[in-house]
Amino acid sequence: MKNNYIVIILFISLQLSCLNSSAQFKDTDTSAIWQIAYNETFRDNLNYNKRYSDQIAVIKEKSDSVSSKEVDVLFVGSSSFRGWRSVYQDMAPLNVVNNGFGGATIRDILYHYDIIVKPFNFKKVVLYVENDVSPSQTIKPYVIFDLFRAFASKIATDYPETTLYIVSLKPSVKRADMLERQTALNNMLKDYADNMPKVEYIDVVSKMMTPQGVDPTLFIGDKLHMNAKGYQLWTEIIKPYLVK
Repeated sequence: MKNNYIVIILFISLQLSCLNSSAQFKDTDTSAIWQIAYNETFRDNLNYNKRYSDQIAVIKEKSDSVSSKEVDVLFVGSSSFRGWRSVYQDMAPLNVVNNGFGGATIRDILYHYDIIVKPFNFKKVVLYVENDVSPSQTIKPYVIFDLFRAFASKIATDYPETTLYIVSLKPSVKRADMLERQTALNNMLKDYADNMPKVEYIDVVSKMMTPQGVDPTLFIGDKLHMNAKGYQLWTEIIKPYLVK
């Protein structure tokens, strides 16, 4: 049954990757109505305009204050990026900006695209966001995939010479029961990257697993966010893509 499920997901990803349209949304202040592939709509009530407003304000202030908007790499994503305090040292000598914010979904990234992405000119952009696949979310995998694809489409349009690196959704002890859903989306993202120019997929999953399951030594006490050892591993995996 599991194999059949993954085959169906891969088939859907192949169909969606052939489409040129990208997800659009209508903001109703308290909710967003997303127009995705095949003229399907998806509506949620996350109130994007207000949630995480403090974090978005900090990012905007940081973006406005930097003297040069020319950077080598822009990091965009959720708390796994926001908590990467050593990323500037870890990625040296690359000039990087880290615009991760806690709790972000791919929908938040798209909603605030003009604030967290557009102010900068960059050679490479790294995207990591996992919160669309969580116990509190019931979104279908192909909907999430199409929203990732929408982000890739915006990057390709606004920054045609830039390479987008999509980091796989990481496994964690706390969300171990989400692993099958994460794997389904990761397979779709990898297949998409394999068939698109200037999009690359970075697998962090395989090196975060042991024969017994998710490696618990990579996480802080909440068993969801990574510790220094986890970020050292991510540096070893991700940096070679960015310096080549």
